[in-house]
Amino acid sequence: MMETTTIRPDRKRQNRNEVLIGLCATLLLGGAVFFIKSPVMLLFFLLAVIGFTITFFWSEYFPLALFLLLAFSVEIQITSTTRLTLPTELLIVALVGFTFFHIITSQKIVYRPSRLNLAVLLFYGVMLFSLFYTKAFPSTVKAFIRDTGYIVAGYYIIPGYVTSERRFKQVVFGCLIVHCLLVLYGFGTQVAGGIRIYDDIANPFFIEHCIYAAFLTITFAFLLAYLLEYEDSPHHFYLAMITAVFGIAVLLTFVRAAWISIALLLFLYLIIFRKKKSAVDLILILLIFLLSGIVMMITTDFGALFVQRFDTLTDLQYVANYDRLDRWLAAWHMWLDFMIFGVGWGAYPDIYQYYVALPNAYSSHIRMGAHNLYLELLAEIGIIGFLAFTFMIYHFFRQTFLIHKKMENRFQRVFLIGMQGAMITYLFHAFLNNLGPSDKISLTFWFLLGMTPTLNYLSERTESDTSQQDKKIPRNEGTG
Repeated sequence: MMETTTIRPDRKRQNRNEVLIGLCATLLLGGAVFFIKSPVMLLFFLLAVIGFTITFFWSEYFPLALFLLLAFSVEIQITSTTRLTLPTELLIVALVGFTFFHIITSQKIVYRPSRLNLAVLLFYGVMLFSLFYTKAFPSTVKAFIRDTGYIVAGYYIIPGYVTSERRFKQVVFGCLIVHCLLVLYGFGTQVAGGIRIYDDIANPFFIEHCIYAAFLTITFAFLLAYLLEYEDSPHHFYLAMITAVFGIAVLLTFVRAAWISIALLLFLYLIIFRKKKSAVDLILILLIFLLSGIVMMITTDFGALFVQRFDTLTDLQYVANYDRLDRWLAAWHMWLDFMIFGVGWGAYPDIYQYYVALPNAYSSHIRMGAHNLYLELLAEIGIIGFLAFTFMIYHFFRQTFLIHKKMENRFQRVFLIGMQGAMITYLFHAFLNNLGPSDKISLTFWFLLGMTPTLNYLSERTESDTSQQDKKIPRNEGTG
């Protein structure tokens, strides 16, 4: 018996359109080959056709591509003070352009209500206002444009891609795969170059080992949350192995701030999961890491490196600590002089030279941040900006706590816990290290904030779907 397939009229039109587009592309390519007759021009033409095709058919996946490619973005030096980050910054420009074009043509804007939105707008307004009084106008303009892209893409566009459970899991599992590849590559660079303190790990994708450590620590926070929650999963062993690999990778960065942030993370999760058997597992993890560290210090050459990192933790004459002290004092004195509004967003590296406190600091000639996010905020946008940042972080934790209480979806609920843990690691790490400007950390930070309204949207959507399904269930009514 023959089977007949009915093709819907809209599908027929779609097929005709695809054939027409393919025919036009072929004719254009043939014409280009005939008239240009130049391999270089032909290559550019081919790239343009490919780029147009990808944009035309798959532009909706650009936010996902931006976030997944973040781990392997590369900074290219343009001038002595300017770098271009590829493909991050090009994709951000394209995404912002597509978003505004869609808003104008559709006359609709996607808005997910949350009190956090107001807090983010307030902080952004402080950044914008600093353009009017900055002490280093060119630097503030560049920093404002750069961070505007990070905020729009990280807080609005990438979370806006997550419109369903399927897309949510695309982001989660896509990041897991990409970050696993990153860790393997990082191990490879360490094996090839030798494991040592202040090593260039995962170069050229990461030029600062502190940023690499912070990036992995954020991923580790999510992995550990899922490991502790899904203790009944058949894949629990594999999840434990992946989590352990990330933990070892963070340890081998020799970044003390990352180590301490993980210790705080473990303490936080011990409180969150205290009623589960996983709390016992967490204590066992702590003991295993402690015993492994003691054995390593006694029996291997790595032990000497770990001992050195702990021995110099409070030594103010140690070169890294001495340099931090200089940067902190400069930021503090800067804030004392410009207490209300600061010196301008992104202006600290330029104004620092006038506030050098310890001239013998090894990085006094290098243009860099304050080695402390909070002192840098005070220096650049004053007490007003610092309060705006605090207000934003407060609403992040408040909103995630409220959403967690009402959320029924287990997978999303654990992701929410991971967001809280990741934010804790970031906020502590930022006490001691420069974590920016970096597309990897900045976009991830704003993504954590932006996923708060998104998870609330998914939670409410799930509740709505469940209630509608309940209404459709026929009820057996008794007769008297």
